[in-house]
Amino acid sequence: MQIENGDHHRARTQPPRPTSQLASLATRRVTGRQRRIWSRRVNSWDQHGSANLGAVTSAVIASAATESGADVVDIGCGTGQISIPLATRGANVLGLDVSPAMARRLGAEAQRRGFQNLAAVAMPVEELDLPPASVDLVVSSYALHHLRDADKARLVSGAFRWLRPGGQLVIADMMLGRGASARDRAIIRSKISVLARMGPGGWWRIAKNAVRYLLRVQERPISMIAWVSLLETAGFTGVTASAVVAETGLVAGTRPSPIGSSMAGAAGTRYGRR
Repeated sequence: MQIENGDHHRARTQPPRPTSQLASLATRRVTGRQRRIWSRRVNSWDQHGSANLGAVTSAVIASAATESGADVVDIGCGTGQISIPLATRGANVLGLDVSPAMARRLGAEAQRRGFQNLAAVAMPVEELDLPPASVDLVVSSYALHHLRDADKARLVSGAFRWLRPGGQLVIADMMLGRGASARDRAIIRSKISVLARMGPGGWWRIAKNAVRYLLRVQERPISMIAWVSLLETAGFTGVTASAVVAETGLVAGTRPSPIGSSMAGAAGTRYGRR
């Protein structure tokens, strides 16, 4: 992956190939809504310095096995919470965001800092298609729970193709099912307890979030186990999964090398906490 003078990387794109016109319409509606939401948040996003978000960012950076000269794609880059630290390490980073305003903000910051190894493009992740075996790391932090489940699966499969042997996929996100696991139920109870103590305003948020969560109208998180299954089905080995903070989880996997790939996957999935 080559980035020169801050120019946008020319990612090869193709329209999504849904199984029906209805699926295509659903994807376009999700994409359009996310573009509007995140473009409105661009001026305040850099000030969103919650302790939880900082912990997630630190976990992603710590898990990303990059070195100088590595080619990286940051999906849902926002204003650069992940892209900038990785570019500072010397990686060649392409930041991708559905919001043109977010991409412009990151591009301007890269120019201000004099980065020649960081570029940003505005593109729905559903349309991203890179050349096979062209990158060393695909990373995403708190962006993919907005995708439809079918688009999550396509992204993971695509990342496997785009990565070079030994390359890594790292995903941190809201990882929460609908109460099937003990972890899900504990998180839901904790959220309800906190909001209930806020009085009428908190009660309204409980009702609103219940509708959004149960009907999957705006946010479509899946459990950590489901993410692990997506990575393993795509062919990733050495898959790890860990809770970070609150409802956030982190999963990572490696595209195996042609030789010894069966040995690489023998250890199975490792679960843990950070």
